[in-house]
Amino acid sequence: VQTVLDGAASAGAQAAEMVQLSSLQYRGCISCFHCKLVGGKSYGRCILKDDLTPVLNAIHEADLLVLGTPIYFAAETGLFRAFVERLWFQYLIYSKSNPSMAPKKKAVALVYTMNVAENQLPDYGYERIFEQSKATMERLFAPCELFICTDTKQMKDYSKYVMEYFDPAAKDKRHEEVFPSELQRAFKLGERLVAR
Repeated sequence: VQTVLDGAASAGAQAAEMVQLSSLQYRGCISCFHCKLVGGKSYGRCILKDDLTPVLNAIHEADLLVLGTPIYFAAETGLFRAFVERLWFQYLIYSKSNPSMAPKKKAVALVYTMNVAENQLPDYGYERIFEQSKATMERLFAPCELFICTDTKQMKDYSKYVMEYFDPAAKDKRHEEVFPSELQRAFKLGERLVAR
């Protein structure tokens, strides 16, 4: 994600900020519907007040949005899901003519990292997860780019952990040979998002 932001900055994006959700205290959507109460003080915005509130406010004003998450147990992380519940639901409106209350279109991307190899994605049904989130981003904001990074290296020294499923030498080799091109691809994504 940082490399995507670096690419965006190189193309002229200003005030790019990365937020680590793990450093925040917040909860997911509580389905109170205050964000959809016509004439209500929180119409189109989440009424909950916690550490996520300033993040949602910044996203409200942003022209570009990159969301990233690792995949755990064949799903987006719990922190990510709680976050996007709040982000997405505040803008979702049950209207056939205009499904989004987002204040403006913005360039958007989803970044996914995972330990599984690319050829295993269909076996785990990951494409459905990615496409569902992509469709929601597009419904609310604009066309969304997916960035998928597979077979990632999780640690420097695999010998310190019970990790019999993985070949540490193969992980090191891939990290040395393939990961640099992944970073280049991420940088180019940032540039493209600014151009949009």
